[in-house]
Amino acid sequence: MMSAAKRQARETDDVFQRTVLPNGLRIITSEMPQTRSATVSLYVGAGSRYEVDAEAGLSHFLEHMLFKGASRRPTAQEIAEAIESVGGLHNAATDRELTVYYAKTPDFAALETIDILSDMVTAPEMDPVELEKERMVILEELSSVEDNPGELAAILADETLWPDQPLGRNIGGAMETARSLPLSAVERYFRAQYVPSNMVLSVAGNITHEAVVEAASRWLGPAPEGEAHAWHPVEPRGESPRVGVRTKATEQAHLCLTYPALPLGHEDQYAAGLVSALLGEGMSSRLFLELREERALVYDVHSYMSEYRDAGAFTVYAGCDPSNARVTLEAAREEIERFLCDAGDEELEKGKRMVTGRIQLRMEDTRSVAAWLGGQELVLDEVLTVDEVVAMVEGVTLDDLRRVGGDLLRPEAATIAAVGPFEDDSVFAGVI
Repeated sequence: MMSAAKRQARETDDVFQRTVLPNGLRIITSEMPQTRSATVSLYVGAGSRYEVDAEAGLSHFLEHMLFKGASRRPTAQEIAEAIESVGGLHNAATDRELTVYYAKTPDFAALETIDILSDMVTAPEMDPVELEKERMVILEELSSVEDNPGELAAILADETLWPDQPLGRNIGGAMETARSLPLSAVERYFRAQYVPSNMVLSVAGNITHEAVVEAASRWLGPAPEGEAHAWHPVEPRGESPRVGVRTKATEQAHLCLTYPALPLGHEDQYAAGLVSALLGEGMSSRLFLELREERALVYDVHSYMSEYRDAGAFTVYAGCDPSNARVTLEAAREEIERFLCDAGDEELEKGKRMVTGRIQLRMEDTRSVAAWLGGQELVLDEVLTVDEVVAMVEGVTLDDLRRVGGDLLRPEAATIAAVGPFEDDSVFAGVI
């Protein structure tokens, strides 16, 4: 974490500005006068890592309920029309460590949008009739996952890597809890987590920091102080099986080869990101060129990083013919080992250009900028600028790349998740 002096000095920069209201609400803005839009995002420390097993999916259920009406716009239609009538778009997302509500609108509607989202997160209607209607919608959403075996494989990968704990649980919860969660549990969770000190208002676009602070002070300033519940830390896997199989009559096998990785803020975070970029992100990546272009084993193969406060995961996903499931995983392992042995300076420079270029392209969009600011502020309590992150990516050496890759991608640390027409896990014996 950065020192208080460094943080205070940086907050006077033109990159972003930060204000904390007396009730603890953090406001962070990026003025982008070259745009004609603004994105207003409200981040809340609420997610599946804050839930006990009996209330799995509670954060997601609450997210749905906040769109059903609030004190100044008491119906879902009024909330939607307030945004859509000016051509805007709005949505929300629940993750493991946060929930975000956002709306992107023309710049002239930004301050009214603060009013709309503030009303949703401070004074929702919580109508029991609407809760029962939304329960059915959530059950349909959970059912839709059953028709997406790639998504099922990702969920199974988390369950296998982090068994019997919130970090490995499906964010949306389970059918059983979605059917039974009472309104009292939703209201209790709302009162506990949706307190100002557990929220960040992030706004980016053609706005001024002063105007945003004034609007936030009006609509969010009166919200009473409170102390939110803490999240559940990661627990060791123990002796749990390292291969998870979900039997499903699919035409393709959906495979995830997953390794424990680094938490957010780790000093090797950017080296790990470069390992993923070079191995499996894009059609010029090693895994794509070897498994698809050269060996024609897959249609889709890619890698991705998942990073949390105290844990992380590095995952390689592949979709292939079930008869090729074992050889596909073996080929991925072989390419990983080859990468760790012969990655060179030229390849490292390619990865740096790719990663830094993606970051810079993201910063042209107000929604991406608001997410960059709000997500870091809520989870890490600090915000690194694009230039700071680019400098850290550029500072990764070839020794760093090989060291971090070797530390993370050890066969004995890996897990396998497979969704497809497999009776058991015998086909994967000895792959890791």
